[in-house]
Amino acid sequence: MRLAHSVSIAIATVAGLVSTVAHADLQDWQVNEIVTSAGGDPAVRYIELFNPVGGCFFPSTRIEVYGPDGVLLGAVAPVAATTCYGSGTYYLLATSAAVAAFDTTADFQMVPAVAQSAAQVCFSSSMSRYDCVRWGALSQPVVDLFGAQDTSVAAAPADGVALVRVDTTHIVALDWALQSPTPRGPNDGSPWTPPDAGPTPDARPLPDATAPADARPWPPGDDDAPDARVRADARNERFLDLDPVGGASCGCRAGGRHDGGWLGGGLGGWMLLAGLVLRLRWGRLRPGRLR
Repeated sequence: MRLAHSVSIAIATVAGLVSTVAHADLQDWQVNEIVTSAGGDPAVRYIELFNPVGGCFFPSTRIEVYGPDGVLLGAVAPVAATTCYGSGTYYLLATSAAVAAFDTTADFQMVPAVAQSAAQVCFSSSMSRYDCVRWGALSQPVVDLFGAQDTSVAAAPADGVALVRVDTTHIVALDWALQSPTPRGPNDGSPWTPPDAGPTPDARPLPDATAPADARPWPPGDDDAPDARVRADARNERFLDLDPVGGASCGCRAGGRHDGGWLGGGLGGWMLLAGLVLRLRWGRLRPGRLR
């Protein structure tokens, strides 16, 4: 009895490990391309999945469609038993109308209704969402396991235009773009830009850099007047107000406008002052003089 019990525990443990390893490769499946309509017909739609390294689907695996408010609108389970696929697999879920319109084949010929203006599509298994894409105006973004903090959205696909994955940063706004449809193949279609797409925020012209917008001009008249003030953040350019001819009489002002004064601010005045100082010092240092 003890031996049988031990064997049962071992088998259960191995089965659990196998199940864990098998489910781990679900992370390699990605939602890869979506078309919501073509030729004005919303019945022409498909959802393409891609796995670059290979992996399995399980009976719990689902492709889910959510509305802008995060409410689940529809889901399909593509396999009834565990089914594994090789590397580089494109798995296409498409309606019969999409199969005919794009002259292709479908791995699973059923797709829940997907709104063109705003919707969310996820690849899920058991209780985990492994990959999601969102577009349009959403009130409740649905996030996935690897982009749990990302709530950005992609551009909404127009009629006959595919929303395609172009990168895997787990930031929807960076990972998705609009192209011509390429079902069951690499996303190398012609790029498509919405006709009403305006300039991106970082493409706006820079403000005039010639002067700060909040810098006030110097007031007219004598800039030594009490009301001659500049804002704290405006550059002080009084250093420009030097003697226009330069030379020995050129000097910088620390206060108001230089007007000559008793020394005139020139070389002569400074030489006279220096002479007086030296005369006083020399008189004090000569022998016989009073100190």
